[in-house]
Amino acid sequence: MAETPTHRKRGGDTRRLLMDAALAIFTREGYERATVDEIVREAGFSKGAFYVHFESKEDLFWALLEDRIEHQQEAFRQAMSPTAPAAESLRTILDGVFALDRKDPLWRAIFPEFAAHAARNEKVRGRLADLYARWHDFIVSALESGQGAGRVRKDIDVDFVASVLISVVEGTIMQSRLAPEKVRLEVMAEPLSQLLAQWLEP
Repeated sequence: MAETPTHRKRGGDTRRLLMDAALAIFTREGYERATVDEIVREAGFSKGAFYVHFESKEDLFWALLEDRIEHQQEAFRQAMSPTAPAAESLRTILDGVFALDRKDPLWRAIFPEFAAHAARNEKVRGRLADLYARWHDFIVSALESGQGAGRVRKDIDVDFVASVLISVVEGTIMQSRLAPEKVRLEVMAEPLSQLLAQWLEP
């Protein structure tokens, strides 16, 4: 029997409700301690409904990550202009990433735990590496657009710069968690964007 729009909507609703329930459980219990039984109980579905949409708890977590990455990158695309000064584009990216870490429990509370899980699991580590590669490629594309518009130096290695930018973001976030009284994300975006722009602008 052909799938109707109503069936597709119901399936989408179920998937979204399971993801929302999982986020609540992951935030409350942590990734490692959370179970599929808890997730379906929170969402009000059966385990059968869970496995229609996800292969495992890990698969659901990837869906949460993919969802957030897609929305965040789309927000950056809409906010950034290839003709904007490098400092402005960098500020847009840093503001968005730092705000995500401050406000989103998936990133702040759970992602570090999942990264530790990935370090012990080669398959998961490979998928996490792919995730970072997507961010790397996204930044490379933004830098190349800036070069084409004359806003970014043409003599820089954009692959190297993308890796440096990711390192700066990750390092700043880590410092904010370990020493929040000294490194406050809400005030770091402006000086960091200005500093990096001095390196990148012609």
